[in-house]
Amino acid sequence: LLIASLALTLFKLSLIQSLRIVFGGFYILFLPGYLITYIVFPKRLNEKENIDFIERLALSFALSIAIVPLIVFYLNKIGMKINTLTAFLTILGIILLTFIIMLIKKKKY
Repeated sequence: LLIASLALTLFKLSLIQSLRIVFGGFYILFLPGYLITYIVFPKRLNEKENIDFIERLALSFALSIAIVPLIVFYLNKIGMKINTLTAFLTILGIILLTFIIMLIKKKKY
């Protein structure tokens, strides 16, 4: 991710802007879906039903693209103003909630 950020500085962006683009994209487009895939498809030892890394990677992008805008949209519909801070906190809430659910499910197995 750092190398991609440094490559973006070639397009007349500052280092801070390029870091924000790359790490923000990772934070929004990958991380929530990746944790959700561990809830839906938990990794179990010695089972053939596990999904491989490429499938988990593709599903994580798809789930993030589907879930994050829907949650932000519905928060806007109930009257919450959407800005950078509320979007950041909403996505952080999604990540923390899915991480807690993942830990609870992991404890059961």
